[in-house]
Amino acid sequence: MPRILLTGSERAAMNNQKICIFGGTTEGRILAKFLSNCKIEADLFIATSYGWQFVEDIAHVNVYQQRLNENEMIQLFKEKKYDFIVDATHPFAKEVSKNLIKSSKSCNIKYLRVIRESVKYESCKYFNDISQCIDYLNSHKGIIFLTTGSKDLDKFTKVKNYSDRIHLRILPMESSLKRSIELGYSNRNIICMQGPFTEELNTAIINSIGAKYMVTKESTGSGGLKEKADACVKTRTECLVLKKVDEDGLTLEQMCAYIAEKYQLNKCEGKYEKN
Repeated sequence: MPRILLTGSERAAMNNQKICIFGGTTEGRILAKFLSNCKIEADLFIATSYGWQFVEDIAHVNVYQQRLNENEMIQLFKEKKYDFIVDATHPFAKEVSKNLIKSSKSCNIKYLRVIRESVKYESCKYFNDISQCIDYLNSHKGIIFLTTGSKDLDKFTKVKNYSDRIHLRILPMESSLKRSIELGYSNRNIICMQGPFTEELNTAIINSIGAKYMVTKESTGSGGLKEKADACVKTRTECLVLKKVDEDGLTLEQMCAYIAEKYQLNKCEGKYEKN
């Protein structure tokens, strides 16, 4: 986690500052802890109760497990008058980002987007959207290891013989498991696990279920795609990757540097610690 060291006077100056973060992602959690170390007050909004365990009890950060629509965001922003809004939601959470952009503009509050730097792997096949990936799977036979999470499970029911062909890996949440079963996925093909997942574990699961394809989402170098791609190479499994939308914004480290400059902290160079 990046961390910046502050003087006593700088800490005191932060007391009147407040930032709003949306996202229970890794980036959202790291940014929240960074702000906490800087003694900057922040509100963090996460979508699921599962993410609560990773962000509770962070000093100076109020955590809300709540989904807000555009009107609710506008009401919140007008009431709280944040310095700016940080969108650290998942790259595939397009609707939330869309609402954040519109509501922050409506309230005349600066909107900042945390982006993930992608790493491309020559061994993977990339698809622009889910329907394109499904067309590919429907034109090929074999077991599928689906690792895209529970959000788009309804779309993957369009895969031929999906109940038999698709093996899921989802978070160990009751709501996700219930949804998987209600959508017709076979109980025996559902794996509930929390990452991060090593290459060795991915390899073991692929071999265990006899997967011919692994389906995943594009992510950063630290987002687990490398471990998946390497496992697929080792097992001669096709790694099918859903591309994320290209976005403008700041990387996590750039965002921390921006905050440091915005609040006139000491120079950032040499003061970040990643652990």
